[in-house]
Amino acid sequence: MDLKNLSKSEMYRLSHKDVVYQISKAEYYADIKDPYAHKLSIMPSDELFSKYNPGPKNPDGTPNFECHCVGHLVASPCGYAFRDLLTCQNKQSKTEFEEGACQNQFLKFMNCVMKTECFKSNNE
Repeated sequence: MDLKNLSKSEMYRLSHKDVVYQISKAEYYADIKDPYAHKLSIMPSDELFSKYNPGPKNPDGTPNFECHCVGHLVASPCGYAFRDLLTCQNKQSKTEFEEGACQNQFLKFMNCVMKTECFKSNNE
């Protein structure tokens, strides 16, 4: 399939739930017609993105999935193990956690990371 020379939109069904949409180069560079999407495209970044970013945890203790340091971990191949570790950590006091209260969850997460190499850089 030559993606460079597509002249019209095409849709390919990969399975009962997965669909690939391909658009032409002209469609890609055409003006945005959806009013909401257009509004977002011209909005200054300081208005588009919240100035409030507390880090990996929100003030109420829940994970801040908008923080790049958490979002990619949850979406990684080791996301389930990471969520399990985070759940355990949130149930412990800081002292209990530092004393190893969640060591099994941490080891499962690290074993997954080592096995899948999901955080290996592209240069390695």
